Amino acid sequence: MTRNLLYSIATVLLLLVASCEEIRNEPNDISSLEGEWKVEENSEYLKTAEDTYNVYITFSTEDSTTIYISNFYHLGYDNEITGNVEDNRIELPSGQEMDMLQSVYVVLSGVGNIATDYQSINWEYEIDDGSGLVDHVTATYTRVSK
Repeated sequence: MTRNLLYSIATVLLLLVASCEEIRNEPNDISSLEGEWKVEENSEYLKTAEDTYNVYITFSTEDSTTIYISNFYHLGYDNEITGNVEDNRIELPSGQEMDMLQSVYVVLSGVGNIATDYQSINWEYEIDDGSGLVDHVTATYTRVSK
């Protein structure tokens, strides 16, 4: 009888521990935006016709609707821009600056549309490299498998 009781207690504890695990990156959950994304970017002027690289998205600890995108526009992981998430849309506030070598790149506008399964984001944005020439860019972010 004691053995059965110990077995039952161990089973219940195991189930409780397993059920308390944090679930991350569930489909259809905004938290699944956090992590690494593959970018396929098409640039009108300032870069090669098509560029493929990765970015990393994190959430603000103070506001669950604010994200940070590192390596945006392939300007390095030390460059980070802010996006505001509302429903399945990300808006990039204008005027954000990113430094690269001796140039300052400025986000003029940007909108990303999040797929309903949270596995891709289609972007349109405009970047000024400081020369006055505005680069019109389209990009697709695809979730990098874990």
